Formats: sequence, structure tokens, C-alpha cells
Amino acid sequence: MRRLYIKERNLNMGNMIRLETASLNPPLRFRELLKDLGDGENGFMGTPVHSGKTTLEEYLQQCRDMPDPTKLRPGLVPQTVFWVLNDASEAIGIVRLRHYLNDKLHVHGGHIGYYIRRNQRGKGYGKQMLALALDELRKLGGKRALITTDPDNLPSIRIIEANCGQFSDLSIDPETGAKYRRYWVDLEQ
Repeated sequence: MRRLYIKERNLNMGNMIRLETASLNPPLRFRELLKDLGDGENGFMGTPVHSGKTTLEEYLQQCRDMPDPTKLRPGLVPQTVFWVLNDASEAIGIVRLRHYLNDKLHVHGGHIGYYIRRNQRGKGYGKQMLALALDELRKLGGKRALITTDPDNLPSIRIIEANCGQFSDLSIDPETGAKYRRYWVDLEQ
């Protein structure tokens, strides 16, 4: 049984999405998604493909390698990357699911980072995407999920709160002084 965490049930359920584990075969419209993401937005980091530092094929392999701790640079934690696909199997977003937290992720980043294409926003996809990501974290044995967001990112705040996110506190990055809202979601309820 799939557990959804969404408190609000006013989504247009005709627009269903699914998460697909990153593979070496990019989904439809994936290059457009990466172009839209660019260098990143609201704390969600861009990809080295956009900057020209790596090829699409190298990036796809990096995404496949991220769950394996032996293939990561020091300081990184294992994470699973998911493509967010619509009913037409087109890429409309990306989810990065960290398997556990290090000190830096406790301040900013948390367990789940998500991005939705600009032309796909406002359709309820963000709430569905986070609900599906929370379910994936629960499958990994997670008991609670930390999700962080910029204090002025109102759409993300609404997405987190709609998925039972409980505001914890405001954290401050010791390196940059940037502030982040921290939310916890209980995965056992």
C-alpha cells in the first residue's frame, strides 16, 4: 500500500506523476529540464551538464553512482536521484533523496531536494512529488525526514506543509550566513 503524506486533497488528480530511478537512458524532454534548471534555484543545485563541465552521458552515470558510497567524493552522502515523469513519460522534475544526513545537510539540504520545471508549476506536482519522495525514504528505513527551504520560497513552504511538514527552526549556514527553514516529517504516522 502506498502511503501518501499529503494533507490537502484538492489536487487535480488527472495530472498524476511518478518517480523513476535515474538511469542511463534519459526520459523524454530531459535536456529541456536540465536547461530549465540551469545553475540551480532556491538551493537546488544545477547540473554540470548545463555549465558544460560534463556530458549528458557522464551526468547520467554520476546519477546512477550516487547511491554507492564507494563512488562518492569525501563529504558527500549516498543519494538516489529520481526523474519525475508525467502521464506522457516526460521529465518535469528531479528529486534527490539523501539516504542519511551529515552535519552540512542538517543545516541546509535535508533528506530531500526537489525541482519542478517552471512551466509545470502550480499544477499540484510539487505536493505529489514530495509525497512520493517521502514514501521512498520510508522504504529505506527512514523514521523522520528533514526538509529545508529558503525562508522566502513560499511555494516550497506550502508543498512541505501540505505533506505534514512541521516547522522546527531557522538554521544559519556558518559559512555563508544564509538562513533556512527546517521542517520535519514523521514517516511512522
